[in-house]
Amino acid sequence: MFVYQLDESTSIFTPKFPLDLEVLIHSHSPPHVAKIVGIPSYERPHIYTVLYSDGSISEYSDKDNILEDVPTINVTLRTSLLPSWIQDGTNATLFLLTMTKPRHGKLKRSTDKNWVFCPGNLLDITQGISLPDLSANCQHLIDTGQFFQGHCKFRRVYNACAQIQL
Repeated sequence: MFVYQLDESTSIFTPKFPLDLEVLIHSHSPPHVAKIVGIPSYERPHIYTVLYSDGSISEYSDKDNILEDVPTINVTLRTSLLPSWIQDGTNATLFLLTMTKPRHGKLKRSTDKNWVFCPGNLLDITQGISLPDLSANCQHLIDTGQFFQGHCKFRRVYNACAQIQL
């Protein structure tokens, strides 16, 4: 028979909050965020030690329901000024002032993260129309009837351009 003494890092039970987990401490309003630096042991079966960002350390019992996992928020931050419909592979209609007629096509993203309009069924972005600074110019192109979501009827494109000129 072998007898071992368990230290705080060795346990036969799984703690509710593992080491290095960020938790909310609901002892004040608003709750504070802290990091678990000590888990329960046999001598102190319900006590967690937490480290606050200011360097202070406190102990709390899990029976008091003061500790809570920091909720993970799965939010994709949108850092683009472009409308949400502008994505790689989206259908669009382009009628720049330098063009003789509107063109249907797809928006593509080049390897250097610039936007390219590929007219018709053209898939080669090197042959497409480069749209430099689309995030800066997009709203202007839409407002002046040069850029449309989807494959618009040409009559609608011409009507939009005529109304803008008036």
